[in-house]
Amino acid sequence: MIEDREYLKRDLARIYTPHTRQAKSAMKKLREDINRCPELVEALQQQTRWNRNRNYYTARQVRLIAEYLCID
Repeated sequence: MIEDREYLKRDLARIYTPHTRQAKSAMKKLREDINRCPELVEALQQQTRWNRNRNYYTARQVRLIAEYLCID
């Protein structure tokens, strides 16, 4: 279950892909899936101050990611 809070990118990626052993691989998978969903990218850019270089997602970004990628 995803809590409504800020997450480090690696922590959210590990929740998204719990079967992945390496955090780097999990982060790559999450990043790829975000980029494959243009509606999500647009929502992140328009509704939040999304910065791809930050090492965390804000609570609002987490809500959008969970909604668009169907993460419970």
